[in-house]
Amino acid sequence: MIVLHNMGGARSEKELKEFLFNMFMDKRIISSPIRFALAPLISNLRYKRVWKNYEKIGGSRIYDITQNLAKKVENITGEKTAYAFRYTKPHIKDVAVEKDIILVPLYPHYSFTTYESSIDELKESKLNAKVIKPFYKHPKYNEIIKKNILKSIENPKEWNLIFSAHGLPEKIIKKGDNYKNEVEEHVQILKNILPEFKSISLAFQSRFGPGEWLKPYLDKELKKYKNEKVLIYPISFVIDNSETDLELKVEYGHFAKEIGIKEYKVVECPNDSDEMAKFIVELINESGYTKSY
Repeated sequence: MIVLHNMGGARSEKELKEFLFNMFMDKRIISSPIRFALAPLISNLRYKRVWKNYEKIGGSRIYDITQNLAKKVENITGEKTAYAFRYTKPHIKDVAVEKDIILVPLYPHYSFTTYESSIDELKESKLNAKVIKPFYKHPKYNEIIKKNILKSIENPKEWNLIFSAHGLPEKIIKKGDNYKNEVEEHVQILKNILPEFKSISLAFQSRFGPGEWLKPYLDKELKKYKNEKVLIYPISFVIDNSETDLELKVEYGHFAKEIGIKEYKVVECPNDSDEMAKFIVELINESGYTKSY
């Protein structure tokens, strides 16, 4: 059995409250025992206000897209394929109808907060599993990204391409998380296979709370491009979700207009494309991309 795994998202106020509570209860997000007080506090205080923003996009698309992707993988392999989420239902234990599974964390880069958190849930479920490793180096995955980028515009030389990555607090990186290094390496790989853009850079989005986060911040990077065209690729994500549809497209879209950017576009993630489904099957069949737990 194959299980596609991701963070989850919200289609209602109830799901958003659940998402926030479970995320802030995750020891990979907040290692201190203070999370036992913060998680209920933050989820109760924030979910109604945050949901008003979610309503602008009709809730997260992550459910429908992941379900469609699972169906395509099942059609190709003939193997039962389900999907599960870390912070909202269904969870791994809810969908695993077999003791032995192949878990596919839909994170191209390694991080304590994403990939390793998926492994935590897997271990809690007491299942036997082969797990797909981070795949940002894979040539076929990067060809999918290249295709999506190039089909979204006509002339790359007119555009400044920014790879926007989900941010992390610097203190997590200092503890040994290799996420920043992998994202930077991924950007370099993509630079090498893309045609000439006016510029190509990396920035980080989604800061929350006090403290230093990975830089450069996306809002600061965007300010360099007044009267120019900017194309955003969400390099941390395989599937579009609230951070791409709401944060990047809506919120940063408004910000780009306010600071005088001539044209602003966000590229779609690989999502449930036929190419992405075939790529996942190829990853499963490549022994070098699996690890047993």
